Amino acid sequence: MLKIVNLFCLIIIASLSAGDSSVPYTRALELFNNRHLEKDNALKAKEITVQLLEAEPENVKALVLIARYYMFAGERLEKEEEKRTTYEKSVEYAKKALKLDEKSPDAHFYHAAALGRCAQLKGIFNAIGSAGEIKKEFERTLELDPKHPIAKIALANYFYQVPGFFGGSTEKAIELLKESMETHPNLTMAYVDMARIYKNQGKKKEAKELLQKVIENQTPAIAANFYLYDKKEAEALLKELEK
Repeated sequence: MLKIVNLFCLIIIASLSAGDSSVPYTRALELFNNRHLEKDNALKAKEITVQLLEAEPENVKALVLIARYYMFAGERLEKEEEKRTTYEKSVEYAKKALKLDEKSPDAHFYHAAALGRCAQLKGIFNAIGSAGEIKKEFERTLELDPKHPIAKIALANYFYQVPGFFGGSTEKAIELLKESMETHPNLTMAYVDMARIYKNQGKKKEAKELLQKVIENQTPAIAANFYLYDKKEAEALLKELEK
């Protein structure tokens, strides 16, 4: 096994030396997308991406991937100050990616997502103050990529969480989530978010049906999100509804 690992490291180094960033990036992305399978996969993805950025500091895809890593890392921390600092790193890398390529949908998306996490930790007034920029970034993501798998769900959450006098709208949130479920039927996070809205509206039957679909899904569109978050959240919500 050690020989195999060393061989892979040599391949990574050789590909960077030769100016071919596709090998390390593909491997890092694969590891990150499979972070639910091994607890160290995300960290390994980060290490490869850091090496790639040392060789190619203007690699937009790598900058976006490291921004994604810090979003994930922040979610797993408990202390608010550590979470905030980690999310701020995500914002920083996403901004770097945007400066290099304003037309990168993922750079806009993760910039908005990280800003949202930071705003939530800084309190309601800061969250409201950042709301306009966050909304603009999610909308720009969808302008660049109308089929972006997560941006529509994120925008739906924006409309649902922001107070009505600041532009929030439960109706708009439901509309966006329904569109997402139609376009990406195996994107389970949309079902969980819709079920949460139905639960809060007292529509227990509708909420339970959606949550059951999540739990029974055998082909989730984003496996890592499904196993790390969506299925667990669906099971917890279903238990609450069955009390």
